[in-house]
Amino acid sequence: MQLGDFELHLIVAGGWRPDGGTFFGVVPKVLWQRRKPADEHNLIRAACVGVVVRHRGRVIVCETGIGTKLDERRARQLGAWEPEGLLGSLRRLGVRPEEVDVVVTTHLHWDHAGGLTRRAPDGRLELTFPRARHVVQRAEWDFALHPDPRSRAAYLEEDLLPVAEAGLLEVVEGEVEVLPGLVVRPTGGHTPGHQLVLFRPSPDLSCAVTGDLVGLRPHLRLAWNSSADLDVLRVIEEKARLLEEAADHRWLLVLGHEVDGPAGYVDAQGGWTPEPALNDEVEEELTGREDAR
Repeated sequence: MQLGDFELHLIVAGGWRPDGGTFFGVVPKVLWQRRKPADEHNLIRAACVGVVVRHRGRVIVCETGIGTKLDERRARQLGAWEPEGLLGSLRRLGVRPEEVDVVVTTHLHWDHAGGLTRRAPDGRLELTFPRARHVVQRAEWDFALHPDPRSRAAYLEEDLLPVAEAGLLEVVEGEVEVLPGLVVRPTGGHTPGHQLVLFRPSPDLSCAVTGDLVGLRPHLRLAWNSSADLDVLRVIEEKARLLEEAADHRWLLVLGHEVDGPAGYVDAQGGWTPEPALNDEVEEELTGREDAR
């Protein structure tokens, strides 16, 4: 869809089947499974949702998903699906990886930053987007390289270090306008440097990519949060701020892991209205993938 002078394309860069409890923390299963039914192994379906944006001759990729580096055993353990989703989406848009100018991730967990790098045919690690600026918060980068024991498994050096070694890492601190109308705003909470990515062509128009601040549609409820959140009270505070802004100004939200209509609008009562211009094509694509399997 067109948002001012931003041309937005919703992408699903693959996904996996996590344990439902990890996504809902202290919320009892009897409550969350009404909205996200689990299978007999307690697994739910989660997507890696992002956007590809064309703006004033530039191409911006926001979120890269799991990527293609998982070995067969690990992919099977995770229930990973469509590892080529990001690159496939770019091909359908006629965008080659070397044409991407800016890459932004909400944070650097493996399910958001895995697509920053890939394996070359000879097995070497290479950047997926070899000429793009890669924008992250200073707090996130520092924590990703020196995580606490609980968070260590969520960060993979093979996703991150090649970006810095290539001189394409752009570390920012606080709210920053990366390009005209492209703003990153730190929220913390889920991770120390988690950030919202805002495409804001004018004061009246905004699209916010929420990452894990609002991962799934049930997370629109303030008290429903992920067990992976490091600072739950900060998550609730930042989520309340975002949802109030989004309801007051009719911001378009792109939810980080939602499979069913991840792009839409929230109202003051917490209701959700999907944006058909973005969701219809993606839902057809996801249905086709399911049918193919």
